[in-house]
Amino acid sequence: MSKLGQALSGVAADAFNNLDSKARGALENLVSSGRISAEDAVLGLRAMATNATATRYGRERPRDQEDAERLTASGSMLDKQRALNERMGAAREAFGQAFAGLQKAQERGELSMEQMQEGLRPAQEKFDAELAAINEERAAISGSSSLEVGFAKNVKGFNSAMASMISEDGFTEAFSEKGNAAAQKLQELGFNKQVYGNAFENFAATVDIPGVGRKAGAKAPEDPPAAATPPAAPEASTTVAASNTAAAPATAQATASAQDTGAAKPKDDPGNAQAALSMLQSALASGTQKTGNAGVLGSLSGEHAGTRDALSSGLLEALKAGSGKGKTDGTTSV
Repeated sequence: MSKLGQALSGVAADAFNNLDSKARGALENLVSSGRISAEDAVLGLRAMATNATATRYGRERPRDQEDAERLTASGSMLDKQRALNERMGAAREAFGQAFAGLQKAQERGELSMEQMQEGLRPAQEKFDAELAAINEERAAISGSSSLEVGFAKNVKGFNSAMASMISEDGFTEAFSEKGNAAAQKLQELGFNKQVYGNAFENFAATVDIPGVGRKAGAKAPEDPPAAATPPAAPEASTTVAASNTAAAPATAQATASAQDTGAAKPKDDPGNAQAALSMLQSALASGTQKTGNAGVLGSLSGEHAGTRDALSSGLLEALKAGSGKGKTDGTTSV
């Protein structure tokens, strides 16, 4: 029996049984190679399973008057966010037109490269000033307590509802610091969404959450020996190397595009969810520029990408609370 197999029990074993052979093999390799201890791997599994279940709880729990009032306030914030996105689009368009006009004049031989750059300076300064103003307003919107209140309510409600199932080998508290640290370590070693897919969301669907129940049609996994050693899989380090590759924008226009969070709305994103996500992304971007930033939004700015995705999901569900119509999105558990 492997080290991981000996350590698996309770919620971690159930979550492990939801993984496919590729994900099981990746996890086994991490433990057998000594890159993570079996205990930390088990804690990471418990945290991922817990956070996925807490996200489902936040989406499906019964709503009350406070939720309705908060939803109204959130709607107002989303309207402001859309207006900021429109301003960003107008600023980008104005800069692009100025650049295009000068570029054509330079190509016709009417301007030297130095003259073109000098002529572009006023448009660049105007764009930079508008961008700074938009980011400042965006940070103020993102810092609204409505986001944190909704998220905190979901976390508190989940921990209360699941109190009897929170134990040493059961669920952790939702988004707990210790659990998130173990899950983040797994993410950094390559055990991420590309490896485990929807395994934790599938697990969460089978949990009989007090006051919520199981998801319709969801079945708990069969109980094969979780300790059985799965087929070997490629080292997880190859996965993380590929997933961490990113390219930086090289021009002012590319920078403007990267900071514009008003991207096309995904097909499965209900209502205002994409605008809400823009607001959450802005909160992450602005968080690193603040000092003494406390609370959920403050903590987000320093977290690993996988952890931020899960926390952002919780905040997004808080924004959609009250509608009772939230769809399952592409959330990544920590």
